[in-house]
Amino acid sequence: MDLRLVFADLDRVDWSRLQHAYGSAEDVPALLRDLASPVEKTAAEAEEELWSSIVHQGTVYAATAPAVPFLARLVAEGVRRSALLGMLGVIAGSGDEHGLPVPGAARDAVVAQLGLLLPLLADDDREVRRITAWAVAQCRAAAGADARVALRARWAAERDPAVRADVLTACALLDPAAAGELCAAALAGDEPAPVQVAALLVTADCGLPWDAETTACVTALVPLERHGFGGLWEREPLHAIAEALHGRGEVDTVIDLVGSALGRAVALRLQGSEHAQTATTEARWAAESLARRSRTAPARLLPAVLPLLDDPATAPGVFSLLRAWGQPVPAAVPALLAIARGDDDSADGALAALVCLGAPEATGLLARHLPERPRALEAAYRLAAGEIRSPGRTHAPGEDRTPLPYDPELLDAIRVRLAVEPPGERRSVIGGSLAAVNEPVYLSGLLAAWGGQARAALPELLAALSRHPLPVGRALAAVADPRADADVVEALRAQARQGPPATRQAAAGALHSLTGDADPLVSVLSELLAERGNSLDHTVTVTASLGEAARPLLPLLRTLLAEPPQSRETMPAIRAALGAAALVWELTGDEQAVLPVIREGLAWASRAWGQETVKRAAEVAGLLGPTAGPLVPDLVPLLDDPELSPALVLALTSICPGADTLGGLPRTTLADRVLAAVRPGWYARSASAVLKACAALGPAAFTDAQLDLIRDLADGDRRMVGAGLQDRIILDDEHFRTEARKVLRTLTGDASNA
Repeated sequence: MDLRLVFADLDRVDWSRLQHAYGSAEDVPALLRDLASPVEKTAAEAEEELWSSIVHQGTVYAATAPAVPFLARLVAEGVRRSALLGMLGVIAGSGDEHGLPVPGAARDAVVAQLGLLLPLLADDDREVRRITAWAVAQCRAAAGADARVALRARWAAERDPAVRADVLTACALLDPAAAGELCAAALAGDEPAPVQVAALLVTADCGLPWDAETTACVTALVPLERHGFGGLWEREPLHAIAEALHGRGEVDTVIDLVGSALGRAVALRLQGSEHAQTATTEARWAAESLARRSRTAPARLLPAVLPLLDDPATAPGVFSLLRAWGQPVPAAVPALLAIARGDDDSADGALAALVCLGAPEATGLLARHLPERPRALEAAYRLAAGEIRSPGRTHAPGEDRTPLPYDPELLDAIRVRLAVEPPGERRSVIGGSLAAVNEPVYLSGLLAAWGGQARAALPELLAALSRHPLPVGRALAAVADPRADADVVEALRAQARQGPPATRQAAAGALHSLTGDADPLVSVLSELLAERGNSLDHTVTVTASLGEAARPLLPLLRTLLAEPPQSRETMPAIRAALGAAALVWELTGDEQAVLPVIREGLAWASRAWGQETVKRAAEVAGLLGPTAGPLVPDLVPLLDDPELSPALVLALTSICPGADTLGGLPRTTLADRVLAAVRPGWYARSASAVLKACAALGPAAFTDAQLDLIRDLADGDRRMVGAGLQDRIILDDEHFRTEARKVLRTLTGDASNA
């Protein structure tokens, strides 16, 4: 190896003027040279540093493209070939560019070196052949005709099943027009399993015809992961096929596919196959993921899921599905009861599922086994708090309609648990799960949900107040009667006068909720506002909840608004100022004090991660109504960002009520901007913002085509909410559907959308 040729021109690059993830790229030449070091430790450290700097977590930088020729030459000379080919592939495939002089420059740099890389498709080392095919494929269409010819030649010559699968995938990515021919031949012939799996993925990805025979081919190969294809491409085959088919709109096809895979997993278990566990995990994950994308999938997949409850090895994996899917499943209750009455680890999960399903037997079981059922307790708390819902419970006339009905046996069990002294050291999350660590929160939350029905637990709550002031304080405020329970009132007053500010705030807040006396809370908040601590944003939020009772704190709030913008360089600081601005406006109507802070918040649009701050600023602007007119020139230019447009339009409708144009734009144009923000995979809050903006624009803003888009939001199979807590996605999306139908009814006057 002639290093002089490899590193020719290396020092002619002005690396000090280029940037990578950690700043100046002046260290890159030395790292590139160290890759060729005969000392393995030196070379390995250099490789790690380059991964971290020029292609940090998949992001490419100004220094990345200039480094590519030297990486390619090292590969051609046999230096760390697999690793550096992988690096070149990641560079070529990166869609996250930072500071590049020209978009796509890093990929173009790899394409320019394909002449050195393509010969490695015929290398003796199968791993090198595999990674070369993958790396070339990352260049996509830019790879050019020579790459397509080289890959087809490799396809004709390759005999190793795993490499052949990778070459097939690469051929299809570079030449989609040839994908149908290649996949048809692979699936119709006697190709080995890895090649068939690759062909099935390409068939789904490229929109090629999919029929019952194709589904049968997938089913016969389950578990697909055992065939060794997908890891290099970072794909789980069955999950990826299901996602692609659903993305194509083939709902019935994909549900049949996943249902067949679940059936195959059950059959393998009955046969005692060594692949049964892998098949079950693969099929269950595909079902779980599909249910978070498809609104009709949960109900249709349940018949294929329920047989997994019959096997102790597979039953625990079903519990989370039953909890999250929100479907009534009376057929599952007997099996769940049998497991929940046991004493093994799965009993807790089974009882949690029963709680979520609203099974009448669940509360009694939880009462009798409360210390050993932390996950079931958590489920009961979340049900009582409205964080999840029970699909199976119906209410008789006059029956308790709280999400988790009051149960005297469970109340007694909770009282016993609250009276247990905490251990001397911090409880382990690993040993008992987070559910066990949060037990006081859940116990207190259940009592709070029952309100006055839980008054018998007041002695235990009072005894636990000093240990857990926040959750217990909330419970006391919900359970006690301020006229009859003077001891509770006095205990909260005493707690509000002692201890750290957070403890005093919790007790003072509970006292305010119980009695309406805001003075102790105002006193604590005054201290916290003056301190400007790390929780200032939260302090302002609590202050705002007082409404008119917060008036004594106005001087401190005005001081906060008057501080220079340089003091609000962090997100919590600017959000605290925006919260203060909203409250000052509510109490005083002083626009001169609040408009500069709102404008400051809108300016965060140019900052990384600044969108949530802009949304909050727009929300505060909307509170001012027409008084926020001077902010319209700040709002309108931001409408081009789909993530921001719903919040901005909502603000404009408040600032310009009744106007045909808002900020110079017709309402129909603004409706386009709002609907352009629509995308599957939202957080619930973002999805809700679109509906609020649509409702605010009013019926005259929407064309028939735009109304059809809203109908699809409400009634299409694709879930709109797809981010957040995994076991809340389906519940949040169902709530979104309900709200979308209400908005559609408002916009159309059509009662059939109810």
